Amino acid sequence: MTSRIKLNGLLTCCLLLTSNIVTANDNKQVNEKPVVNNLAEQWTDKIKQPIQQSVQLGQEAADWQQQKMHSLSQQQQSLGELYWTEYQLQKKQKNLQSLQMEINQLQQDIDTINVLKQQLEPQLEVWYAMLEQQVFSDLPFDFDERKRRLAFLRSAMDKSELPLAERFRRLLDVVSIEVAYGYGQQVNQDVIVIDEKPMQVNLLRLGRLAWFYMTPDEQQFGWFDRQTRQWNTIPLNEQGDLRLAMAITMNKQIAEIVNIPLGVQR
Repeated sequence: MTSRIKLNGLLTCCLLLTSNIVTANDNKQVNEKPVVNNLAEQWTDKIKQPIQQSVQLGQEAADWQQQKMHSLSQQQQSLGELYWTEYQLQKKQKNLQSLQMEINQLQQDIDTINVLKQQLEPQLEVWYAMLEQQVFSDLPFDFDERKRRLAFLRSAMDKSELPLAERFRRLLDVVSIEVAYGYGQQVNQDVIVIDEKPMQVNLLRLGRLAWFYMTPDEQQFGWFDRQTRQWNTIPLNEQGDLRLAMAITMNKQIAEIVNIPLGVQR
């Protein structure tokens, strides 16, 4: 009996101890739960922190890369503008050198023109004197017209307000007309003095080479003497083909080779 009581007491004590242990464990678990949560949160924060740092570093790297690309693009654009500016500058320098060469050439031309002007004015007078002498010593065909042309030229030469170039041009015009007289042939009617008697005749001019006359009855021929400035008769045996030459020049005869008495010219 006594042993059963002891066993029961022991069991009771064991149950109480077990109950206390369970109660203690439960209390311990209850007390340890906030601690575990805190630790989890701390580890979560520790895990999130490098991730956030990695994301931030990645964003910063991307921003830096974009800024770098933008900076390189600006540098390339600036470099391109610099090359273009240098190209334009070199081009302007070449143009400037070309213009400077043209200016130098123009200055040389101006200097040459000034020298020519100093030489041209007196030379124009020399040329005019030679032209005038040629007209008055030449065969006196169209003499009145040629003298009027010379007088008009003389008036232009005396005008100081008229540029030298214009005076030179007018002189050349008159010279060109006089030169043209030396080509071709011409037949016209005019009144000349033969043996101190006026007579209407047909005149044949062969350039400046010779000047002949033929009376209307085609019986008398003559030539103009430059030295005596008079008309002289050509003997019958020296007339040659003057009659035929007159007819050819007046388009009354087909052109052919003729014998002209140039030997009478002195």
